[in-house]
Amino acid sequence: MAQLKEVSVGFTFTKNLGNYQSLRVDAGLVVSLAPGDNPQAVYADAWKTAKQQVKQGIEAVKGEVY
Repeated sequence: MAQLKEVSVGFTFTKNLGNYQSLRVDAGLVVSLAPGDNPQAVYADAWKTAKQQVKQGIEAVKGEVY
């Protein structure tokens, strides 16, 4: 049986700014699994981290004019 060695997640947020412009914020993670790790728990944690990173990216550019 194959063994799972890594978990990869990605999250992207795209907002239309009008006038054919858009803002895209994305985050991706690749997490190596250690022996005994629960892949579902690692995936859930990685997904949560990716979403938090995108949220921080959106907050960082909030109010800026392009």
